[in-house]
Amino acid sequence: MKRLFLAAATAAVLLLPACVQQQMQQIAYNSKVVVLDIGHYYEPTRGGQGARTPDARYGVIEETDFWYRYAGEVKKTVEAAGYTCRICNRGDVPTNRKLAAAAEKAGVHHVKSPEPTAIYRSTHHPKRVAVGMLSTNYALDQQPGAVVFLHHNSNSEKWRVYNKGAFYCNKVGVRLAQTMAQVMNRDIIDTPDGGMPNHGVPCGVVLRDNGRLGGGDWLNACNESYVPAVITEVAFLSNPEHAKYLSKHQNAVKFAQAIGRGIVEFLNQR
Repeated sequence: MKRLFLAAATAAVLLLPACVQQQMQQIAYNSKVVVLDIGHYYEPTRGGQGARTPDARYGVIEETDFWYRYAGEVKKTVEAAGYTCRICNRGDVPTNRKLAAAAEKAGVHHVKSPEPTAIYRSTHHPKRVAVGMLSTNYALDQQPGAVVFLHHNSNSEKWRVYNKGAFYCNKVGVRLAQTMAQVMNRDIIDTPDGGMPNHGVPCGVVLRDNGRLGGGDWLNACNESYVPAVITEVAFLSNPEHAKYLSKHQNAVKFAQAIGRGIVEFLNQR
């Protein structure tokens, strides 16, 4: 009898993690919440951090500034489809009045990391550490169905035509990334009605699960909560053609809306 009791207890312990995993999977699968993270942060003396145009010849764009202005367009697209969308940023409220107003209008939650460039630990999965992890902590606290880190890229300090943009994703986010790439390729890249020039190179999908690479442990922490997560690195601000396209307000809105449509199409197909 004692052996039977011990065997039953052992089986219960072994089954518990699987039950927890299944519960976490169901929460993510059934969730109607999307969290957007505005990449990097705003620093009073330097402005937006992250990628930026090398000079003003083709338009002045800073990655963080861009998403403060247009993350709300992604949110509107997601919420028009019946989902809840929350936006966060690792920094404090921008000192720039226009950006602060845009953040307030979009309902941005500022995590206010004590040191935005410092490495922090995931509260959900403590072995995961990264710069910017406090935004991921906030995102996972919302029990989302998807997390999207809004970024642009730059591969040079000088102007250079470079077209290999991609959505970087975790393992459970491959289909999210693929859907977002399909929408971007269909609606924005090289479209005949004045879309973003990309010389016939489609937007790609890159699986990133190496925590030592940029954004890797953000994606890993989401993956361990079974939450599809993607980092958008579609446009290069050092590419003059991309910069010219995105510097026009109407094109920036179209780009942001395409990000939102990709998220919605993924959620609707679950």
